[in-house]
Amino acid sequence: MTAQERATPRYSLFLVASANHAMAGEQALIDAGIPCRLIPVPRTLSSQCGVCLQVAASDRSRAEAAAAAAGVLIEGVHDAPAGEDAAGKDG
Repeated sequence: MTAQERATPRYSLFLVASANHAMAGEQALIDAGIPCRLIPVPRTLSSQCGVCLQVAASDRSRAEAAAAAAGVLIEGVHDAPAGEDAAGKDG
């Protein structure tokens, strides 16, 4: 894998205000036909316990719009490069 491929985002991770927002966000994305997963927030992003929404980087804009339309409070969006899995480990 080239350095450029490793630097290209593979996933976008949506950090949300609470578990309730995470579940509402998951349902909003499912309803919009956007594949997503609830995963633990990687420690590299936050030391707090919690979950975040993981979507393909190519779905980031659509996911942001769907979550906002559903009233989901997004505290941050972070991209994970292709060379890392969502937990920030080499994969």
